Amino acid sequence: MTILMQARALLESLTSDWVDVVYADAIPEEDKDKVDQTVILVRPAYDQLEDYGSDSFTTITRHLNIQIFYKVGNELDYDDLEVKLYKALQQNGYRVDEIKGRLIDIDTSQDYQTFIVTINKIV
Repeated sequence: MTILMQARALLESLTSDWVDVVYADAIPEEDKDKVDQTVILVRPAYDQLEDYGSDSFTTITRHLNIQIFYKVGNELDYDDLEVKLYKALQQNGYRVDEIKGRLIDIDTSQDYQTFIVTINKIV
């Protein structure tokens, strides 16, 4: 299973009580304008080869971009949910590296949060 599919499965299990659907790589065209669901999108950001020795790397650091699109008109406590998610990701081997800040999509009026996580894979 790819790192993207692993992250998707983990996000589904960690957020099943407040997220309607988790997509990997892209939101299907027919669902892009839906504002009646809370959606997570996880996409690959970039990889880094690390821990060089004897002219070879031994670790790949995978960076994933995660976006949460909140249902319009919900009553969720975003701060609380996001902190719990960050901690749960950390407990599962991910590190939250960069939190972009919550914004409002000008087309859909949805609040959304974007952040980047990393996980190391020893090869």
